[in-house]
This record gives sequence, structure tokens and C-alpha cells, in this order.
Amino acid sequence: MRFPIVSLACVLAALAGCGRSAPSAEKPVRLPVDVFADTGRTVWLAPAAPHTAPNATAPAATVWLARVSPANPTPPEPPVPVSDSLSIAWPAPPVLAVDEDLKPPIPRTTARLRVPAGARPGWVEMDVRVDETGAVTDAEWAGGSPDTALVRAASECAFAMRFFPALQGGKEVAVWCRQRFDFGR
Repeated sequence: MRFPIVSLACVLAALAGCGRSAPSAEKPVRLPVDVFADTGRTVWLAPAAPHTAPNATAPAATVWLARVSPANPTPPEPPVPVSDSLSIAWPAPPVLAVDEDLKPPIPRTTARLRVPAGARPGWVEMDVRVDETGAVTDAEWAGGSPDTALVRAASECAFAMRFFPALQGGKEVAVWCRQRFDFGR
């Protein structure tokens, strides 16, 4: 007789919900989930170009040679952090330094130096290797602004340039040139 009483108690407890409260009438809450959060996926941002007045002029951008040498340049020292609140004068373009008995390369074709949209004014110095045919084979950051957009624009401009090769003793030689790319003031 004991068996039916225990079964009856179990059935009644199951019907009563075993202490659970009645379900609420609240709606479920949606939680935002970023499925790419931990995947290491890179997302490139494409900022909109700034709106300019039709009569506005773009900052002047210039390029010039600063040094010519057949030897590989020494690595640049890391830039000193500069506060935005300080007003620092830009250095004047250096005088072209050329090794003795070496005629520097002469630009054959120029390339357009593009000022990146939204970039701050600045300058970048690049060590550029001009080979025996007058083509640019290497371009390395050597000073000035470490802004990657300005360095990329300077590098693209350097690789697009062509030169009459440098001469040493009447023979065409590969040289390293320090070029300065000025992105306006």
C-alpha cells in the first residue's frame, strides 16, 4: 500500500511544478553579438574625403634630393614624440651632399606626390636606392613624420620616379639618395 501513496505524492509534486514559479510574461532580451570579435579579422576603415570649397587649393607638396652616396645609409634614429600644443619650426631643406667624383642621378620623369585625405601637414625623408638603369629599387623611411599615410604616399611617389643614373668615373653606378617629401605646412 505504500507504493501507491508514494506514486501519488510524486504525481502531485510534478503537477505542482516542484517549487517553480509561474512563467513571466516578459519578452526575451536580444543581446548584440559580434561573431568576428575574436577571429583576428582585419577591417579596413575608409574615411570619407573632406568637403572643400571649389576655390580651395590643396597644400603644396614638393620632393627634392637631400643626399647622394654609393654606400647604404645608416638606420634612422627613432622620432622624438611631439606634443600637438607645441609650435615647432620645420627644418630647412638640406644642402645636397654628394660624394667626391660622383655625379648624382638626375630626375628623368617626375611622379605626383599625393597628399592623403585628412592627413596633417608634415614631411618625410626617405633613403631611396637608384640602380644603374635609373630605376628606384628600394625606399626606406629615414626621418620626419612617422605617419604611415604620409610614409606610404612618399614611398609610392619614390617608386614611380625614374632617373638618369649616377656616374662615377664616367661609369653608371647605383647610389642611395636621401629624398625629402614635403606635404605642405
